[in-house]
Amino acid sequence: MTQLELIRMIGELITMVDVLRANFGREDPDRKRLDNLRDELDTFQRKLVRNGINETTVEFQACTESLKKINADVKKTTDDIKQTAATLENLVKFVKVIQEIVNLTPSSVQGRCH
Repeated sequence: MTQLELIRMIGELITMVDVLRANFGREDPDRKRLDNLRDELDTFQRKLVRNGINETTVEFQACTESLKKINADVKKTTDDIKQTAATLENLVKFVKVIQEIVNLTPSSVQGRCH
């Protein structure tokens, strides 16, 4: 995966989260968790755009492979409001891996993906 593909993937996920958020009232705990996750995704996406990343590293490739799997899991659950808990769990995993990728950018401390 390239940096551009990663940025697009994050953008698509942000859009999915926005659509899912519309299903909940502003005070709903799930809405608040989605709001926070959306903010984190947006922040990490902007950092990747601003700082760039060496997409040829083993760490970057490992992280993006992990993201592909998690992203597929998110897509399986976002269309079914009954699976909100699973969607939230997958979004948390996705955000954690994105954070690890951002830690690989030149302006950050080196990190590792799990």
